[in-house]
Amino acid sequence: MKIILIALGMFLIFSTACSTEELNPTCDITATVRDYTGLDGCGFVFVDMEGNVYEPVQRLYCGTPPLSEEITDDPLYGFEYIDGKKISFSYEPYDGGSICMVGKMVTITCLQDLEKTGEEKIF
Repeated sequence: MKIILIALGMFLIFSTACSTEELNPTCDITATVRDYTGLDGCGFVFVDMEGNVYEPVQRLYCGTPPLSEEITDDPLYGFEYIDGKKISFSYEPYDGGSICMVGKMVTITCLQDLEKTGEEKIF
């Protein structure tokens, strides 16, 4: 009986410790990539269907390869910014300043190129 209770307790501990939401964040905001480089201090931004503007913060690195996992696991690593590209993403607020000041500064936690995945969403 003790063995069953211990096994059940360990199962509950491990099943709650590894939530799938943390491992696979959902890209729940549909947006379009927009080129704001014509505005002073701006670059590419994400504009959602309601017109909200998000300024994605990309982690910078200095040095030579191999790059750290923190850099290569960044959803923006290798992302090709093209004006008009349809994407879906999720984010965490970024506590920092912006020179551009057109939208909310965010750290991207999930990013999907809807044109590559072939998903159909209304824009």
